[in-house]
Amino acid sequence: MNENTIVSRCDASSCRFNQDQKCTAGQIEVSMNAEKAECLTYSAKSDANTTQPSAKQ
Repeated sequence: MNENTIVSRCDASSCRFNQDQKCTAGQIEVSMNAEKAECLTYSAKSDANTTQPSAKQ
């Protein structure tokens, strides 16, 4: 599946691509795990906790 969408808001404040709840990554991949969406592009900031937050549907 190759669909283009826009990330409207990012709640992963520990991600290096998150700037003021906006995703600045050029491209992201998202996977569904049970009932949660998981950003596979997530990359922790160097000073952040490395636990990846997950999104709820």
